[in-house]
Amino acid sequence: MDTQHCPLCGKSNQCSAAAGRDEPCWCFDAQIDPAALQRLTPEQRNQACLCSACAGALKATEPREGD
Repeated sequence: MDTQHCPLCGKSNQCSAAAGRDEPCWCFDAQIDPAALQRLTPEQRNQACLCSACAGALKATEPREGD
């Protein structure tokens, strides 16, 4: 699996770890929509980051709609 691309859409996932950068990935500070994770097959889970669009991600400090 290509760890630098989103397993759902194939676009760049901007993953710092996969790119070899010595910094935390953007997803460490994001709330990932549980529905996005449900779209992954068991083989895809914990293999590569989703992109922020597919993850439905918001920064942990941003309120979600309806909160």
